[in-house]
Parts: sequence; C-alpha cells; structure tokens
Amino acid sequence: MLPSCSVWFFSGESWIDRSRPVVLLETTGGVEFGAATEFGVLSLGRTAQQGPCRVHYFLGPTPMVDSGTLSPATKDPTTSVFTVADIDLKTQAVRVLDRYPTKDDELLAMWTPEGQTARSVTVQIADAEGVSGSVLEYPGEDLPPGACILRRGEGDDVQFVGLVAYKATYAGAAGGERQYYVYAGLDRVREMIAEPKRHPEDLVPKYRPDDITVMKPKPPKPPAATDGQKQEPPK
Repeated sequence: MLPSCSVWFFSGESWIDRSRPVVLLETTGGVEFGAATEFGVLSLGRTAQQGPCRVHYFLGPTPMVDSGTLSPATKDPTTSVFTVADIDLKTQAVRVLDRYPTKDDELLAMWTPEGQTARSVTVQIADAEGVSGSVLEYPGEDLPPGACILRRGEGDDVQFVGLVAYKATYAGAAGGERQYYVYAGLDRVREMIAEPKRHPEDLVPKYRPDDITVMKPKPPKPPAATDGQKQEPPK
C-alpha cells in the first residue's frame, strides 16, 4: 500500500485525485457507508453515533485505513442527521455543492463495498407530480444507505450533494406505485454547519505508534470542583 502511494505522491502529477470521496466505516455496531467532505467524514450514524471506528478511504488511487472516533455532528444530536468520524490523517475533502441540485445536473451515487474499490450508479432528481425535496428517481437497482450522492463537474471533479437515507414508495394520484430514494441533502448540511464553532482552537501534539505526529485540539479542562466535592484528576 505505502509504496504505491509514494509512487503517486512523487510521480510529478500536478492534479489531486478527488474522484472517490467515499468511505466505509467499521463501528461497534456494524459497517456503514459515508463520504469524505470539506466538513469532515460524514455518515448517517445508522450503526453507531459514538465510540471507536475504523475508516476505509481513498488517498488518490490508494485505499487507506485509519482508526478514529465517532461523534454527533452537532452538540445536540437531534439537530443533525450526520455523524462525524474523526481520524488523525488527512482524507479527500470534496466540496459541498453551493446550491440545490436540479434534474439537469449529472448526479451519481457512489460507495465502496469493501474499502478497496468504488461502485457508482447514475441517478437523477425526482421529477413527478406530488414528489419534491431531496428525492431521487429509482435508478433501476438498489442503493445502500449511506451511499454518497455527487454532482459530476468537469473531468473528474465532483461535489457532495448528500447521503442516501432510505427507499420510499409513493402511490401517486393515478394509483400506480413508484419507488424513490430519499437522501440527506444540502438542507441537512446547512443545519449541521449552522452551529457555532470555536475558532481558532488550541492544538497539542499527538504521538502515534507509527511515528507520525499530528496536531489535535487541546482537550477541555475538567470542571472545577465545588465546595464539599473532591475533584478527580483527569484520566
């Protein structure tokens, strides 16, 4: 893995491969899919919203894996559907689309089934009477929850649109049933980033067993002991 990654880093290529910003998360509750975005590694937290995890992702053409920690995307988990996986190393950070997608945009659903390859399916925004919002037409094959919805730009450029949430069936006015996919889209991203964040953060070095040193946010100080209570030292 490392030799192939080194070859790509020092190959003289002037472009950065961001065409596969998908991740596979191993959590204490199972396995789920997500995306590596400019706002972090996002998932729907279907298997776990807190605790340790392992993140499979792509660095250029190379599949990578690193240990991390899950946490809700906001202090109040009820205000966001996303869960963030925090790892030490850098991942792809695909930009979020700055507008709502339309039926004219070229969209695709992408996920990594086993952390080694990427699978993609062309999708499009639903365009039917009585159907609106973050809804996709059924693409002809099933999409897994957590699959990343991307808008394709020029070349290999893609932008994040959302994560597949669930399949829905709609009877419609004529009584004929049609299937759709609902996804957690840009409105949910806006809810997530609307929460104020402290900036800048104090950073302290973290020393890893693989001799890589990274800077991480300084842990908050423990609350001060009140009268009659003995303050325990931090663990």
